[in-house]
Amino acid sequence: MNILTPKQKIVLQAIRQFFSEQGKMPTIRELQEESGRLGLRLKSLRSFFVYLSDLEEKGFIQRTREERGIKLKELTSDMFVNIPILGMANAGTALSFADEYVEGYLKVSRKIVRSSKNVFAVQISGTSMNKALVEGKTIEDGDFVLVNGDIKEYKTGDKVLVVIDGLATVKTFRTVDGKNIVLLPESTDPKHKAIFLTDEDDFVLNGKVIDVLKLS
Repeated sequence: MNILTPKQKIVLQAIRQFFSEQGKMPTIRELQEESGRLGLRLKSLRSFFVYLSDLEEKGFIQRTREERGIKLKELTSDMFVNIPILGMANAGTALSFADEYVEGYLKVSRKIVRSSKNVFAVQISGTSMNKALVEGKTIEDGDFVLVNGDIKEYKTGDKVLVVIDGLATVKTFRTVDGKNIVLLPESTDPKHKAIFLTDEDDFVLNGKVIDVLKLS
């Protein structure tokens, strides 16, 4: 039976937590530090090699010859892909910093997205897109949106992630005279206004919103 001891559970949780926060597997020393924060304080690094062997034997991880050498079996299922979370985007004015680092991962069914290649998630803050529909779902405060960064050509009506002066926002795309861009809100709240951009402004279109994941 694949029943874990209390210490094995802490080591497994340390691996999961480190991966969620750092986007990579821990080294043995990092695993020792993370386990210590969770209450398992061991001075011997050798003990963690033993725990990893136990977790592999019980089917929770797979060890490889790569630098960090650990794979979580729960992340390798063909039924799911792991989508990196790259911070938060404001669905109002561009107020949230567009942090270009992985804050964690979303485990998403391949029925929703077939490949994780250049697909990432951002969490929405604000209400300016709560009438917009993507795959029949509105974009509301707290939702995660999936963004395909490979899409570089946009048409009027596409929902896009835009970074303006280093700040991220999600809006509806529209061109004016085929050159200037208008980013439109779609909201129940009339306080939200359009954002007008020219090719001389400091902005980057980071991708098209392809789906919405709701927490409730």
